[in-house]
Amino acid sequence: MKLQAAFTDEYIDGLRVAYTTLTDVTEMMQARQEFEKLTHEQDMLMSALNVSVSKHLIDEHYTCVRANEYYYRLIGYSKEKYEKLFHNHPDEYYRNNPEGWELLTQKVNEVLTQGGDQYELIVPMKYEDGSTYWVKLFSYFTEEYIDGCRTSYTVMTDVTELVKTKNEQEMLMQAMKVSVSRHLVDKHFTVVEANDFYYELIGYTREEYEAAFHNHCNEYFKTNEGSWEKIHSRIEEMYAAGKTSYELFVPLKLPDGSTNWVKMTGFFTDEYQDGMQLAYTTMVDVTELMQIQQEKAVAYDNIPGFIVKHRILKDKIVMIGASDGITDVFNVDLDHLESFDVYAALEPESGAIIKANHPRFRKGEPFEGTLRMKDRNDRVRWFQIRSTCTDSIADDPVYLTVFIDATDVTELREMQKQLTEQKAALQDALTAAEHANRAKSDFLSRMSHDIRTPMNAVLGMTKIGKKYVNNPERVMDCFQKIDVSSKLLIDLINEVLDMSKVESGQILLAEEEVNLAELVQGVVTMVQPLFQDKSLRFNTYVSGVIHETVVSDVQRLQQLVMNLLSNAVKYTSEGGSVSLEIRENPIGGTDTVHYEFIVSDTGIGMKPEFLSHVFDPFERAEDVKIQAVQGTGLGLSICKKIAEQMGGTIEVESEYGKGSKFIVSVYLKVQEEKIDDGELAGLPVLVVDDDVVVCDNTCERLEELGMIAEGVGDGRAALAKVVEAHAAFQDYFAVILDYRMPDLNGVETTRLIREKVGNDLPIIMLSAYDLSEQMETAKEAGANGFITKPLFRSRLAYKLKQFINGAAEEERLVAGPLIGGSYEGRRILLVEDNAMNREIAVEILSETGVAVDTAENGQIAVNLVKDAPAGTYDLIFMDMQMPVMDGCTAAEHIRALKREDAKTLPIIAMTANAFADDRQKTKDAGMNGHLAKPIDMDQLRLVLEKWL
Repeated sequence: MKLQAAFTDEYIDGLRVAYTTLTDVTEMMQARQEFEKLTHEQDMLMSALNVSVSKHLIDEHYTCVRANEYYYRLIGYSKEKYEKLFHNHPDEYYRNNPEGWELLTQKVNEVLTQGGDQYELIVPMKYEDGSTYWVKLFSYFTEEYIDGCRTSYTVMTDVTELVKTKNEQEMLMQAMKVSVSRHLVDKHFTVVEANDFYYELIGYTREEYEAAFHNHCNEYFKTNEGSWEKIHSRIEEMYAAGKTSYELFVPLKLPDGSTNWVKMTGFFTDEYQDGMQLAYTTMVDVTELMQIQQEKAVAYDNIPGFIVKHRILKDKIVMIGASDGITDVFNVDLDHLESFDVYAALEPESGAIIKANHPRFRKGEPFEGTLRMKDRNDRVRWFQIRSTCTDSIADDPVYLTVFIDATDVTELREMQKQLTEQKAALQDALTAAEHANRAKSDFLSRMSHDIRTPMNAVLGMTKIGKKYVNNPERVMDCFQKIDVSSKLLIDLINEVLDMSKVESGQILLAEEEVNLAELVQGVVTMVQPLFQDKSLRFNTYVSGVIHETVVSDVQRLQQLVMNLLSNAVKYTSEGGSVSLEIRENPIGGTDTVHYEFIVSDTGIGMKPEFLSHVFDPFERAEDVKIQAVQGTGLGLSICKKIAEQMGGTIEVESEYGKGSKFIVSVYLKVQEEKIDDGELAGLPVLVVDDDVVVCDNTCERLEELGMIAEGVGDGRAALAKVVEAHAAFQDYFAVILDYRMPDLNGVETTRLIREKVGNDLPIIMLSAYDLSEQMETAKEAGANGFITKPLFRSRLAYKLKQFINGAAEEERLVAGPLIGGSYEGRRILLVEDNAMNREIAVEILSETGVAVDTAENGQIAVNLVKDAPAGTYDLIFMDMQMPVMDGCTAAEHIRALKREDAKTLPIIAMTANAFADDRQKTKDAGMNGHLAKPIDMDQLRLVLEKWL
């Protein structure tokens, strides 16, 4: 219990009265015992670690409240004796050590005055016998108060050995004439401590220095600002390089006005004092050395050249010293000679001489010779040099080399060299010109092949159309193929014109909706004549393609596939085979799909050494087997650039004599598409193809449509299946039959099916080849329709739906308008400088009922719009390249007219420049859209629907 009593001035019966309280302090006493136990354990641990811990009052005695066992061991007195002799008052303990007490009290007062709460200090202590030892104190002030006095905790460790070692080092430095000082890294670079030689070197005693400069280096250097700036600059360079030390030579001004040169080395530590980083600095007197160098410089300056000192390393030569004269010749920093590239200053033949003599330099052998070097003004000069090994650094020879300028003596030699170089340059230019001419001729020759391919298709289909003028279906088929070939021809011409952009990697990709089925069909149609000419077998496969509509650049994607197929045909001998496979590899959770276009052939293949160059522009393998094959040498290079711009890759596998495989991998954004296949669900279809892969893929596409697919590999098996189903009254909905098969081909199989089961069963003829020549024969045999490989799901669905209500009747082709739509009451301004193009455009547009005004150039167009009442024109078609005023300028003038309709009047560019950056120019000029020439009717129809 805790008893507290208070005596009052009250009396009862003559006795004084007191009030008493009793408080239960059991828990408090238990907690205090636990705390004392814990404190005792900590004291034992600190004692075991030879660390003194003590608690003090901040009073006039610095009274010790409590201390661990090692505290008393460290001061050399038992606890009892310390309390008896000094009454726990450290000031009494320090009576035989006034120096130590002064250091301690001065530090405590300084910290308290500055509002600090901790300090550390190394102070001398004295044992009872008077011998001295050193301790390091670390003390921090608490917020605890006892009897009105603030308390502190102090940790002491014995550092006597450390101080002795330090004193020995200082004596050594003193003997070696080396200044050592410790500094705070503050704005003054304050001196914390320094050895005696520091003061000797700067010319002041310790007391004079402290009184005059307050231990602040910046105040000492006020009369020597140049040196102070050099030190600052070097420290900034040190920080910028991420280093912790620096080195430089600086002059120090002495009190009598003379100068001492020192080599200063500084090192920044991870130590801190009073919150500031500490740095150590050493200085060595190099005054005599600097005087010798200045005397040498005077001698060096009198020679017609300069002197250099080089260090010969194992793999290079480093400049470590030079006379000032070198700066008259070379752009070199005398403070950073090691960064000067010795070989870069030498002309090639002189550099070769020095490199050849490098082993001799490593042996210390002398050298004499004449070298050609370029000076700071890029002028070539001659130097007579003499090099002698005078020293070594870490086994590396050090050479002193005298450079004598001998340029005037060798002017004639220089002129002769220039004549030789000019002759060689003329010969090189002649060779380059001849090579350029050959390359130009070779390029034009090879490019003619790629241009002639679609041109031949256009001419050939035109002749066939004339032959079958009374057969509308054949004529329409020819027109469709002419249309495809014409578009590819335009694409090829664009590519030739765009070649500089291809080579510089600046192909611009458009983003437009692309139907893969139509794209591949167009490419296959284009290459069909090539396969027929060489009697090549052509196989096409579609694997896992669910999304047929994507966002890409249709021209570039078509060009990529076309280039690969054309190459395969060119390098495959007659009777060989070429295959095209399109794969879709879904990527979960995104609207982007991974597509692979794989073209393989059984051609001559490529040798291993050429594979690494196959995608380089103008590269062709050196092989007699392909000398007769024409080509630009640009196709595969363009394919690679297109694939890379689409975010994909192109790879090649090839074995010489067996063939090649090119794999294009691209990532394309898909468009949502819905195929209405409900009518086809559950209908049975028989697929007949001797190519197992095609047969299986076709069955998969049919099953994706909900149909029941069954496949067989030859005509006789197909005939048996059809007859069997017919006899069981379970006829197939349709038969998809390959045209070209062994034993019974498609036509023969069709004829036999008709003989056995009649004409009700729809038979669709399938082929990877152009069937135009065989259509009549196939129809006569009983074929109801035709479809070409590769088979996309949408094309299958479209063709099969034609037979939902029985075999489709032959479509009757009726000539229709070039473009649909009726726009009577609307007026268009057509701006076109070419009379024939104007006539064609007026004819096409007039069919829609629209009124058409024409202008021969941009200036006339601007005047027509300006003079016409507002709202006269509903749409302007503007050619780009015209005399007087071009289309972009005209569009800008129209938009600038001060009338309301000038801002909203639709202007559509019409140009033969179909590149992506040309479209951007029209947009910047204020136009609303772009039509490429020759005009695509579907695109023209869309433009009219949108704006009229």
